[in-house]
This record gives sequence, structure tokens and C-alpha cells, in this order.
Amino acid sequence: MKLEELVNHNLSHLNDTDLIVWRYIYAHMQECCYISIYDLADACHVSRTTIMRFAKKLGFDGFSDLKAMLKLEQVKPQEKPSQNIAEATTALCKSIGEEIARQDFWKVNKLMYRAQRVFVFASGLVQRNIANELTRLFLHTNKYIFSVQGYNEFRTIMEQAGKQDLFIIISLSGEGEQVVDFAKTLHVKGVPLISMTRLQSNPLARLSTENLYVTPRELPAALGQPYESMLAFFLLVEIWFISYTQFLAEQDDTTDEDGV
Repeated sequence: MKLEELVNHNLSHLNDTDLIVWRYIYAHMQECCYISIYDLADACHVSRTTIMRFAKKLGFDGFSDLKAMLKLEQVKPQEKPSQNIAEATTALCKSIGEEIARQDFWKVNKLMYRAQRVFVFASGLVQRNIANELTRLFLHTNKYIFSVQGYNEFRTIMEQAGKQDLFIIISLSGEGEQVVDFAKTLHVKGVPLISMTRLQSNPLARLSTENLYVTPRELPAALGQPYESMLAFFLLVEIWFISYTQFLAEQDDTTDEDGV
């Protein structure tokens, strides 16, 4: 769904101030790909908090995610990409995959294996796509992952959640107010939590039982304006899934040896 379609879809949730922000962005698409939240607030004569609220009403984790989507929409693909671009993109994928594969998945696999119920909360649009892929892949291991849709649903689940359960929270920054609130609640109650965030110090990672990190990279500028690729998160999910299937095989081998 394009940014303009998102605005139209959420129009009933937007107030007059939100529309002032949107009209400015719509009239200055290229400029707003790189504008800071402070400059945009000044240009629209609103507060920085208003900009943040506008982004979240559209389903983004923050203003930086809105800009990332805006950049993607401004890219004009070439009919015949040059070999240099293809090589650079292939090298980027290889680099990201190798970086993720170096992480130790044993502890997160152990948490997944022991969990009676697994829940995932995604803080934005891109994150929800990642969560959907996580759910799809782990179904192959007979591990169903329940998606938590919002604050009220989270509170209802928490009434019965305990140490036998597992939560996974996917957030690009790990700093969203709702994300941190959820993490604090889980931490206090002792419910295991795995975070998936960018490789940076953030409150969500600090409150989590285990962390999975990625380092998103920019795709080659020759495609147009450079933009941050979310490929790293999807590769992380696939590599984790493969690692978990190997973990399950090891558990089966151990069981067979004990039964002999």
C-alpha cells in the first residue's frame, strides 16, 4: 500500500493538523525524503510530537519509517539495471547473510522449543510483514505463533501469560513508547522475550531475555535516491528458522540415544 493510499485508508483518524502535515509532504515529496522531523515541524508550524503522532496513525513505528517508505516510492527503477548495480546488490545480500549467520541462535532456539505458547508483536507495517513471514515459516515445525494486534489484546493475554510462554517483539528502533511499555510488563512478570531490532543500544533490547540484531543497509544509489533495505530482517527470520530446524534435529538425536 502506497503512502497516499495509507493516508486515505486512515483518513477518519486524521485531524486538521495531521492533514496540514500530509499536504506539505505531498507537495514536497522529494524534499521530505531527507527532511528532519524538526524542519518538517517548523515548515508546518506544528510540534515534533504532532509529526510523530501523524506517522503512528498511519501505522509506522516513527517518522524515520515514514521517510523510508517515501524514499522507496520516489525511486524510479531503470529498465536495464547496470551490471554494477546487480553486483553491488548481490554483494550486499551476501554481506548481510554472513553477518546474521554469525549470531548464536542456540539460546533463542531453546526458548522457542520450550515455549508452550508463542506470541509476536510487530510495531509497524514493515514489521508486520516480517512477523507474518516468521509465523509462516515456523508453522513447518508445528510451532504456531499468535499475532498480538494491539494494547488491549496484549493486556488480555498478559492476564494468563507466564514463564512457560514466549513473546517476540519486532521493532526497527526498539524505542517506541508502546514497545517499551510491553517489554517492561513482560520483564516484570518474568515472561521470556526475544527482541528483533537494528544493531544499536535500545530500551527494548535491554529489557529482553535474548536479542536478535540486524544492520539494515542502503541499496546502491544508482537505482535512484539510496534507501534503506529491510532485507536484513527477512534474512534474519529465514536463517533463524533454518537454525531452529537443525536444533530440532539435534533434540531428536538426543532422544533416540537416550531411548537406546
